[in-house]
Amino acid sequence: MADDSLFRSNYAIAVNKFQGVRAKAFWQDILNLVTRQNSELMSFDEVRARFHLHEESYKGIHDVPLDQIVGSVGRYKDFTATFLPKSNDMRDRWSRVYAVANGMQGLPPIELYKVGEVYFVRDGNHRLSVARELGAKTIEAH
Repeated sequence: MADDSLFRSNYAIAVNKFQGVRAKAFWQDILNLVTRQNSELMSFDEVRARFHLHEESYKGIHDVPLDQIVGSVGRYKDFTATFLPKSNDMRDRWSRVYAVANGMQGLPPIELYKVGEVYFVRDGNHRLSVARELGAKTIEAH
């Protein structure tokens, strides 16, 4: 019961935090328009096709620097290049992840593909977004 109460409290905080994150994404988009900088995540499927990548191997769980994660598999249009959510439709999912991250259990590792020295999110875009917002420098990942 105490866990449920903590989650509800964290969720309420997370909903407010999400509004700030969305505002940050909006202003980041405006700045990128003015400076003509790309604010898009890279598409793993496009990179895989361009470089004819077909093989994969499992490397275990590692702490990965967040600044080396540059794209996503399938969700690259849902987040900015800094993994800020682009849509208000993400509020509930993002807020639930934030509430769990601030709870006693923490978050499970995300799943990544590594291409050269950069990574693409296979699963865990919301977890990565929340980790960045919480000021993490690395994230545990498969």
